[in-house]
Amino acid sequence: MSWKLVVALAAFGLLRPLLSMAGVLDALGKPWSPLAATAVIAVVWVGAVVWARPAQPVLTLTLAGVGYAVLAVLLNLAAQPLFEDARLVPGAGMIAMLVTNALWGAVLGVVAFGILRWTGRAR
Repeated sequence: MSWKLVVALAAFGLLRPLLSMAGVLDALGKPWSPLAATAVIAVVWVGAVVWARPAQPVLTLTLAGVGYAVLAVLLNLAAQPLFEDARLVPGAGMIAMLVTNALWGAVLGVVAFGILRWTGRAR
């Protein structure tokens, strides 16, 4: 397991909430800008795993999804004193974030695994 890759991809996922906090996604127009940011993150995640060829691409991206959820909650906590309209994520929301992002990472891992097999680069 490449923990550096997992952490790097989880941190890269913070691009979307950071762009939202900075007002960039609002300025670019919703709902398309958050969807585009999510698509870019997904392409980077799959591309990085295809390039790095970890032994377990599905597990790698599942853990990246979980890591992203944890980092997003921590970012939310850090943003509390900075933004008047910032709200804490409730406990149920945190669990939902973990599950949803783990599933999203697993789906992307299956895509990466498929690409690796199709190109003959799977380990």
